[in-house]
Amino acid sequence: MMLFPILPAFHNAARAHRAGSAVVAVLAVAAWLSACAPSYPPVAESVRGDAAFKARIANGFPPGSPAARLRAMLAAEGFRLIEDPAARRFSALERPANLPCFSSTRIDWTEDARGRIVLIQAARQSCS
Repeated sequence: MMLFPILPAFHNAARAHRAGSAVVAVLAVAAWLSACAPSYPPVAESVRGDAAFKARIANGFPPGSPAARLRAMLAAEGFRLIEDPAARRFSALERPANLPCFSSTRIDWTEDARGRIVLIQAARQSCS
């Protein structure tokens, strides 16, 4: 005769509850990860792919155009500017806090003594 007949039933119920909790946790993590969507600033969000973004920047800010116009647009869109005025090299970086997906948008350029763009490069990356 079993002294505590309820214990096996309790043990089985507890095991089923743990298994159910684990399934719920796995499904929650999978849903969170599948919701990963890259986030880009306005200058980069409506183009498909990195090549199209590079073309947009190259066409919008070609060599010889005023760098002040580029800088103003980048500041308005929340980019962090990194400057090396002595070398006339500049970078702008935008990384939104869109966990679990890490996306970034970067634009690098050089200027001549008159403040005109000499060379410009752009890249847009995401986890997806």
